[in-house]
Amino acid sequence: MTPLRTPLCLALFAALPLMAHADDVADKVTDAKKDPTTLDTVSVVGQNATRQVQQLGKLDIQQQTPGTSPLQMLQRMPGVHFVSNEPFGTDEWSSRISLRGFNHTQLGYTLDGIPLGNADYHTGDGLSVTRAWIGESLGELDLSQGSGALGTASTSNLGGTVQLHTDDPSRTPGVRVNATGGSYGFKRGYIRGDIGEHDGFSAYVAGMYVDAPKWKGDDGQRQRQFIGNAIYDWTGGRITGIVDVVRRTEQAYLDLSKDSLRRCGYRFDYLAPDWQRSVDIANGKYSGCVTSADDTYFNGNGIRQDEIGSVKGEFFLSDNLTLNVQPYYHHDLGQGHWYAPKSDLPYTPAPGDAPIALRLSHYLMTRGGIMNSLEYQLGEHHLQAGFWFEDSHYTIARSFQAIPDGGPISQDRIYDTYDNVLFRQRFMTLTRQWYIEDDFSLLDDRLHIDGGFKGHNVTTNAIALLPGRASGALTARSDFLPQIAANYRLGGGWETFASFQVNQNAYEPGANGAWSSDQKTFDGLSKHLRPERSANSELGVRYVDDTVQSSLALYNIDFKNRLLVIVPCAGVVSCPNQIANVGKVNARGAEFTVVWQPTRDVRWFNSATYNDAKYKDNYLDGGVLVPTRGKTVVDSPKKMLASEVSYRFGDVEAKLGAKYTGARYYTYVNDQRIGGFTLFDAGLTWNLGRMGSVQSTKVSLTVSNLLGRKYVATIDSNGFTTSDPNGTFQTLLVGAPRQGFLTVDMTF
Repeated sequence: MTPLRTPLCLALFAALPLMAHADDVADKVTDAKKDPTTLDTVSVVGQNATRQVQQLGKLDIQQQTPGTSPLQMLQRMPGVHFVSNEPFGTDEWSSRISLRGFNHTQLGYTLDGIPLGNADYHTGDGLSVTRAWIGESLGELDLSQGSGALGTASTSNLGGTVQLHTDDPSRTPGVRVNATGGSYGFKRGYIRGDIGEHDGFSAYVAGMYVDAPKWKGDDGQRQRQFIGNAIYDWTGGRITGIVDVVRRTEQAYLDLSKDSLRRCGYRFDYLAPDWQRSVDIANGKYSGCVTSADDTYFNGNGIRQDEIGSVKGEFFLSDNLTLNVQPYYHHDLGQGHWYAPKSDLPYTPAPGDAPIALRLSHYLMTRGGIMNSLEYQLGEHHLQAGFWFEDSHYTIARSFQAIPDGGPISQDRIYDTYDNVLFRQRFMTLTRQWYIEDDFSLLDDRLHIDGGFKGHNVTTNAIALLPGRASGALTARSDFLPQIAANYRLGGGWETFASFQVNQNAYEPGANGAWSSDQKTFDGLSKHLRPERSANSELGVRYVDDTVQSSLALYNIDFKNRLLVIVPCAGVVSCPNQIANVGKVNARGAEFTVVWQPTRDVRWFNSATYNDAKYKDNYLDGGVLVPTRGKTVVDSPKKMLASEVSYRFGDVEAKLGAKYTGARYYTYVNDQRIGGFTLFDAGLTWNLGRMGSVQSTKVSLTVSNLLGRKYVATIDSNGFTTSDPNGTFQTLLVGAPRQGFLTVDMTF
């Protein structure tokens, strides 16, 4: 353990008895003067904000089906493209979110200010939102489609940001429990206990389990999670903190191609538990729709074990001056399993071994950091300055575990063996980021302006512990990344807003970054490599009255040094990736939102999105020109529409929602696309109120994919490729069929 992380861990765990919840001051204070107006449960248009923002409050979060991913909760917001191959959006292999043409690895994510990295499945710098916190114990979910706050602790937010805020402990003691059951044997339980407030101290602990069998194939998802949250207030400030411990095993769904989907159908999956057929296919004895050893495999899964915690101090040094200090620490141990046939192995199986091996992807990460900021109120000016430091160590490896003849070996454990190693790399990343910001008002508070800049210096040094992948150091540095935004209230419920921001992406460590190529490719690339950079401009107008909220935002994004990761082989083979700088990308579009609520019992939400994102340059691949200029950015639908109507009659509330997602490409030259689709869902909730010693009881029924639509959800489970003329690239995951769930929720 480094000298930095030793005192950091001691400080963190010594303070665990005072663990408390706190929102990220860097973002909260910025938006304090621009509190979005909340229409019942969700601030759809962000009234008074200087940029395009939305907010889901606690009540709206509680109305979601328990177990729903925070990212899926945002799917109807304008500009949000979200897909998953199961109804809760928690399958980490398939879940994807993008905003305005920026994919999930180009956005920023935080939990109470703690950086969560770039949301990549193989992330070497963070934690999946799915594992970051239990949904029922979230208090707020903030979305910024374009310009995230300067104080956001992220080096990947070329596009927008998603910020999770944990729920405050209750001031009164109590217990909440719920249980959910549903299609295909789904089971989930949740319990939370609050101790109430005692001389400024309050806290809760909560736990969750989920067993979610797959809707096709064998096995499923299993997750066990424990969280703790506490708060201590006194006249001179606040001590806050959180802790999260999670254990997750996720059985994957089979990656399909257009060709295999046509030959084998919607429910084609891994072969488990049929071991003999897997052996036959590995030996070239095909049956059914299978025509090659890579059409399907025996099985595949992922295991993740995480512990993350943070302590934050807010110290009121004077009436006008506040100091914020927040150390954090995160440890992740994980492994991915994939049964590979002998034709995909880098060695010949020994006598007595099966013609199949278990491919192991080893993940180990430890990271610690600290965020500091000062806030000073000087007349009408709210001044902020902050600094974020993180030290991260990440190791990734691929190896193959031999399997004796006679049957498969367990996928429910982490193997600490490195036989038949394909590659092994260690990444050491130092992150330093700083910002300065001023918020002020003019013209009798009708004009609000916030502006400032941030800078960062992020150095990643990769060491190839074994041949097969690249070594070397890359630094992403910029001392001036400006942001300015304004809001002007016209009167009569009308207002305008505008913002401009420049952002830069750090180089991504791990399986999908520049180091995922071989050494020769990396050496040639690194001489001319530049960090990805974006310039986001947006202009909008809002109107709000007693029954209507509406917003129209127009945006333009110029993106330089766009790096493409090209996967040249089947995913299980794990050959080195190809990396290409395709130069510039431009995205422009519009986002429209309107919410009509004529009475307390009726609410109708609608959003429409148009996004035109195109590559502006061609690129060379081995001296061959690849014609990407003018082509649409992969996985970037041009049109999206969403609508949801809810009606409450007495103690019962009914909802009906729909989302249309337009066509998407999964090849850079646009020779293969996936058609658009529309999904409907419905829900019915009955609030039974107090029943004896039970303070409140609620029964909910929800149905996803109401019409049973067959569609392709994820189109990059194995990344993207330059061209796929025969439709054989296996990177597609189909969406889940209609499913229903019943929840009983009680508080004591």
